[in-house]
Amino acid sequence: MTLWRTKTFWTGLAAMLAALGSYLGGEANLAQAGQMALTGLVAIFLRAGLIKLPGRLGRD
Repeated sequence: MTLWRTKTFWTGLAAMLAALGSYLGGEANLAQAGQMALTGLVAIFLRAGLIKLPGRLGRD
């Protein structure tokens, strides 16, 4: 399964876009927008780690 096909990836991407939009719209300051974007990135990279984990266990 590739990362592009996961719902978690698209949700994380939407969180990052929402953070950018809220910052540009003036509804959030830079720190708040950064926290929202960081949460989206964490979701994406944790999911990427979980996708790769079973394949690595099989090779050890």
